[in-house]
This record gives sequence, C-alpha cells and structure tokens, in this order.
Amino acid sequence: VNITSMVKSTASTKKLASRLGESSLDAVDDEVIDFLCCVLADGTSLEHEIIDIAWRFIQELDPALDEQTSRNVAKELRLELNPKAATASLTSYEDEINPTRLAAPKRLGGSALQRRLKQEEEDVNGNLQAKRKKDAAAGNANATLDRSIEAQEAKELAKFRKARRTGKDTSKIVENLATVSAIRTKVAAGQVDVRAEGIDISFGGHTLLEHAAINFAYGRRYGIVGRNGIGKSTLMKAIARRELPLPDDMDVLFVEQEAVGDNQTPLQLVLNADSERKRLLDAEKRINQELADETNNLSTEERMSLENELKRVYQDLEMTSADQAVARAGAILAGFGFDDDMQKRPSSSFSGGWRMRIAIAQALFVQPKLLLLDEPTNHLDLNSVLFLSDLLQQWPHTIVTVSHDRDFLNDVCTDIVYIKDKQLHPYAGNYDDFEKARADQLKEMMRASETFEMRRKHIQSFVDRFRYNAKRAAMAQSRIKLLQKMEENRVVLPSEEAEFAFDFPEPGVLTGSHASIVLAGVSFGWQNVVHQPATVDGQAAGPPTVTQKMLFENLDFSINMDSRAALVGPNGAGKSTLLKLLLGEIHPVKGDMRKSPKLRIGYFSQHHVDQLALWRTPVEHMKVLFAQAAIPELRSHLGKLGVSQEMQMRPINTLSGGQKSRVALAAITYTNPHVLLLDEITNHLDIESIDAICSALNRFAGGILVVSHDSRLLSMVCDEIYIVDKGTVTQYPEDFRSYRAMMLKNLRKSSVQLFLK
Repeated sequence: VNITSMVKSTASTKKLASRLGESSLDAVDDEVIDFLCCVLADGTSLEHEIIDIAWRFIQELDPALDEQTSRNVAKELRLELNPKAATASLTSYEDEINPTRLAAPKRLGGSALQRRLKQEEEDVNGNLQAKRKKDAAAGNANATLDRSIEAQEAKELAKFRKARRTGKDTSKIVENLATVSAIRTKVAAGQVDVRAEGIDISFGGHTLLEHAAINFAYGRRYGIVGRNGIGKSTLMKAIARRELPLPDDMDVLFVEQEAVGDNQTPLQLVLNADSERKRLLDAEKRINQELADETNNLSTEERMSLENELKRVYQDLEMTSADQAVARAGAILAGFGFDDDMQKRPSSSFSGGWRMRIAIAQALFVQPKLLLLDEPTNHLDLNSVLFLSDLLQQWPHTIVTVSHDRDFLNDVCTDIVYIKDKQLHPYAGNYDDFEKARADQLKEMMRASETFEMRRKHIQSFVDRFRYNAKRAAMAQSRIKLLQKMEENRVVLPSEEAEFAFDFPEPGVLTGSHASIVLAGVSFGWQNVVHQPATVDGQAAGPPTVTQKMLFENLDFSINMDSRAALVGPNGAGKSTLLKLLLGEIHPVKGDMRKSPKLRIGYFSQHHVDQLALWRTPVEHMKVLFAQAAIPELRSHLGKLGVSQEMQMRPINTLSGGQKSRVALAAITYTNPHVLLLDEITNHLDIESIDAICSALNRFAGGILVVSHDSRLLSMVCDEIYIVDKGTVTQYPEDFRSYRAMMLKNLRKSSVQLFLK
C-alpha cells in the first residue's frame, strides 16, 4: 500500500469526521469513506459533477440533512480537501447548473483558439522581423527607415488579420509571406540601369534566391526563365514593390492583373493610364474655366499669371505628343483585337482575358522606363502575340518578362536570366542562344569535372601508397595539402532536374465512319435578345426582340483518328465554338453532326483548370469523376501524366498552374479517348512541360485538334492548319511556320503598325 495515499486518506477521513461526526462514519465501510474523500479531492473533473456525486453520499451518512444542506456540506468539504478548487473555479455552481442565454455568440474552445491565432500573428511578425534582420546583416542600414518596405509589411499584416477576422484559412498567408532583402546602396537620381547584389528571397518557408545579383542595362530586353515554382514571379513582384534598390525617379510598371472593369471604355482606361497627360489636361481645363469666369474679377497680374501657366501647360502637352495620344491608344487597342465598337463599350462588359489585354495596352501606352510583364501571352491569340512581340522589339526602354512561349522569347529578348540553384545566371542572346550556350557550358563543366577527378584520384593514390613511407612522407604531406587546395577549387556541377514526361493512353482501333466526327452543312449562331424600353407615357415595355447572329453557315468540316490539325484565327471568330459543336455540347441551327457512339472524345477547355475542386487532392478529384475505378489504378494514371505521388496527396490549390493542368489532362484522358480536342493546353505550363506535351502528342495514336497561340506546339504537332474567320473554316495550303510568316508580314504592312512605328 502506498504510504502517501494512506496519509492523505487518514487526513481526509479526519476532516470528514469533524464535519459529519465520527458516529456517522462508524457504520460505513472504510472503502466507501476513501472513495468519497477521493471524489471531493479530485482536481480533474468539473465542479458540479463532483458535488452531484458527493451530496448523495453525505445525505446517506447523515439522513437528517436535506439536499441543499448536503450540497453545501459537500462544497465546504471540497474546499477543505482541495483548496485549489476555490481559485480554479471560474463560475459559481449555480451558473453551471442553471444555463442562461448568452448576450452574443461564443466560440467553443475560445481560449485555445485565441492562443493559436496569437501564435500565428507572432509567426507573421517573426517573418517580418527576420526580414529586417537579414537586411541589416546584408549591410542595409536604412532597412528600418525604408517607408515602402514598412508599408508593405503593414499591408501583409493587415491582410492576415482580415483573413483571420473573416474566418478564412490563414495558414497559406503565413506560409506564403515572401521575405526579400538585398544590399542597400545609394542609387543616384537619373540612373537608368538596375543593379542589385546580395539578393535573398524566401517564400512559403523555402529559400528561392540566396546571395544573387541582377544587372539590367537600360534599353535591353530580359527574359527570366526557369522551372515552375523557382521564384520568377516572386522576383518580379519584389522589383515592382521596390524591395530592391531602384532610382527614385525611375517609373516601374508591372503587368500581372487585369484592368478593373467599370463604366469607362477601354480607350478611356488606356488614355487615363498616363497620369502626367491627365494632370496637364486637368490643369488646362481648370485655367480656362478661371479665365472664362467673369465673376472672378481677376486683376491684370493674376490674368497674366494664369495665361503664362497655360502656355507652360500647352508646351508640356506638345512635348508629350498629347495631340496624338487618342490615335496612338486606339492603334494599340486595335492591335490587340479591339475594333471601333469594342473600344467604346464599358470595360465591365469584357471578360478577364480581354481586360488583361487592356492592362497590357495601358503599359505600352505609358512607356515606363522599366516594364515588367508576367506571362503576357497567356490571354492573347496568335495575332495579338505577333503584334505584341513586334511592338516590343522596337521598345526604347528596359523590359523584363517572364514567359513560357519560346518563340516570343526568341523574338523579343536580347538577354536571358536563368534561375537555377538559387542564383541568377545571365546569358546574352535570345532563348535559342541561351540553350546553345548552356549546353556548351555544361559540356565544358563536365570535361573540367572529369579532368579534376582523374587528377585527384592520381594524387590520392600516391598519398595512400607513400603516406607511411619514411623516405617519401614529406612528399605525401605536400600532396595532402595539394588535395585540400584542389577541393577548394572543385568544379561544382549544377543540380540535376527531373525530366518531365507525359504518356497518353492508347485509344484502341476504330475504322471507317466510326473513326471520324463530321459536320455537314452546319449553320450556327447565338441569339441576341434586345429588351424594349418603357414608353414615355409610362406604359409597359413591349416584348423583347430576338435576333439570330449567325457565326457559321453551311459549314462542312471533319476530323478523324489520323488528324493532326490546328484552328487559328482572331479571337471571337468561333474556334472554341467549333470545338463545342464537334463535342456535341451545343447543337447546330441547321445541318448535321455525325459521330459514332463508339468514338470517345477528350476535351481540354482553356478554363478546365479553373473548374477543378481545389480543396480535393488529385486522387480524390479522380475518384469523384470515376467512382468505379480503383485507387491504385487512378494513381498509376496520374503518374503517367506527370503527377508525382507527393502531388497526388496534396490539395489541388497548393499545386502550381502547370501541375493543375496535368491533373486536368489526367481527367480527360482516363477514358482512353480516340480524339483529343485541346483548347489552349499550354497555358500555365513551363517550356520543359510544353516540350514534354509535344512529344506525348506526337506519340499519341489518336486524332488531335488544337486551338493554341503557342507557335512551338503548333509547328511540332500539327500538319494541317485551318483558318477560322468571317464565318468560314478554310484550310491553309502550307505548314504553320509559313502561316506565321505570312501573318507577320501582313501585320508589319498594316496601318496600325506603321502608325506606331
């Protein structure tokens, strides 16, 4: 028997006997008394539960006590046997057993929740403090005085608090809080080059760049390349937020988000993007109003002062070529596919892709000294991509762009910055030049590494042979020192990257009419409903008029399992509509669509990635779509499309854009389709993934019909080019490279391009 327990039990029994009397306890077994003492001394159970148990025993020991008196005795004994209960109890017994209506909703487990939220906020502040310490350690003595950085930190913290207040998941904000630091140097006013050293960037708990350096010379056009998730966009945002040293008078414009949709027209949005022009026009309007207002009673000196100010405004407007601003803005919008009617519509009536074009047009109109573009070709058709690339080749200032379009990088860039092993590696020339230079550099490094290893092994063998030889011990020691120096100068090869690979399943064999989709004499159009306004005398409006805007008339088109075709043409011509007609999602007004029930179709929509259930894992998403399939089979299929085992168990919202595209591809190819209809499949994919897609499509045994702006994909995969324009689908007689050259030649002859030049 434990001695401590015996002592405690004896002391408790004495207290119980002093309160109830020893005569009341004599008739009761010692085990019952011990149990009652243990209950009253308990420090883990709720207070009212202990009293509810104990008072019944006390009433049995002394039947003369009623329930309330027994409860009071139990509470007194409770405090004597467990003094901590007096301070631990936050509410009275009556409050516990008599529930009352709360004045406001209360979150259960609130204290634990508050501790967790406080810890999260400390983590956010800790990240920001770590950023300041890193700045100071890197030599940035003015980091704590940099108001732009402090404002950004306050913005991030406010964003975190808002998410917490609205009940949103704050873990992503904590993880995704990027910290940026660099050696702060004084940048002279008027400097046009961008130089920064000691750049450290961390994002989501991972170090992206470490002691890196950039050097952007004025007038050069830089392309930043690297694998998905390597830190390209994070670096661009750091430059745009001026977290790296930039001249104060350098105007920087970062295009990453679409223009805001409101009642302003695209033309007005582009014109208003030039804040200096807008300021001068406002000043002109104000001065003219003051001069024309007869009630002002201006003196001669005041009138002369206003007239001189107006002359200066006119001179500034003339220097900025304000008289050509409207025509130039309209020409830029026309190059991106906005006709005269579209330029006059409210911007709120356009989709996100069209508003992204407006944002790019605003940047081109303003012409900042440093223009930052993040995936500018993602929302453009082929015509617009050619227009943009041709315009940027004549750009007078500095451009830094992130793009996965190989042809765009070849046309636009004069330099490539390659992000690898947490460093920025500059290469002169376009993307093809970079690939050649990098391949030659890797070969040279491999040769140097092999030569180093051969020499090291030779010296090491000498050391091993004569280290303990008395006559040659001195020579062996000198060789050991030589080995140590060699290790300091060892050739470090770049880390190897996993090769992306896609593998589309074999569709099986179909022959004859079973292997084709045919549109015969098809006519299709969208209904246009016009609502009649109410009459002036207050009578109800008449019925709406419905008109049919025909998109195709008497269209004949077919695709089969041997097809390798591409649809090209301007936006709005009906390329995606034609895919939906072939798929059977929409039905023609006239004509027939013939397809064998044995033919399986896989359709990748340009919005397919946005339709994924982001809270599910890829395996869960596939299981919802194919409930009868076994989990191992689904995992194997995801693996064939480049979704690794680790990605398969992560929520889809944690995957990059390219990884989400692979999940979408896995979903559409699981049924072994005979024909693939692909609408902008390369969006969000990096260059290596696009190359892997091209290889997989070339190995695919079924038919392919592609809508894309990516020149490399179309030139590598497609041998038939169909031009969709003005309600017709016409086959181009040559290959895609020839079609692209023709489009570029026509573009350079156009009045829009001649005006912009």
